[in-house]
Amino acid sequence: MLGVVLIILGVIAMLGGAVMLLAWVSGRSSWFDAGVYDRPGRCKTDRQFLILYFMAMVLAPLLGGGILIVFGLSELL
Repeated sequence: MLGVVLIILGVIAMLGGAVMLLAWVSGRSSWFDAGVYDRPGRCKTDRQFLILYFMAMVLAPLLGGGILIVFGLSELL
């Protein structure tokens, strides 16, 4: 039972990460727009935090979901 729950949570996390990745790449999301971070008067730190935002919103759900799926499969087998 725990294995199935872990697999489902992993799939949900990976889907969330994939949606955020598509939003980041397509440029349709106003959160990641270059105009938000490159406006006059904005400090350089805002642009430097983009990598942190990318890691938190894209990489962490993808990697965490993959780990949950692996643990779920190991529980099932």
